[in-house]
Amino acid sequence: MRLIYRGVEYEYDPTQPRTNPVDRVFSSREPITLTYRGNRYQMDPTQPAQPAEARRPHELIYRGVRYWVGASGDRPVTSRLNTIANLAATHHANLQRNLQHRIEVARQNGDYNLLSLLEAERNQLV
Repeated sequence: MRLIYRGVEYEYDPTQPRTNPVDRVFSSREPITLTYRGNRYQMDPTQPAQPAEARRPHELIYRGVRYWVGASGDRPVTSRLNTIANLAATHHANLQRNLQHRIEVARQNGDYNLLSLLEAERNQLV
């Protein structure tokens, strides 16, 4: 029986068992080329899959935070706790730098009331 679907003709014999065309692709031992978003990947079914440890590490950056994915090797893997600790230290340093600038401006302007408030704020930051 001849079938036509969207301009493609097929020969179909209802007496034969149905086979899945995907099974035919994966049962063959020929290399398969996959294309995803313009990148081509070659997959050879005769080669064993690489274990996760054998893969090269990849550096990923998301919103300014660097992550290493894959085997760490000699590169440290950034954890969320390290990132939070670095963020807290940077925030504290920025607060101190900003406060120091405000103290210098208050001294230059001779505003001793503001200067005493800023000194109290600096004592709280430590």
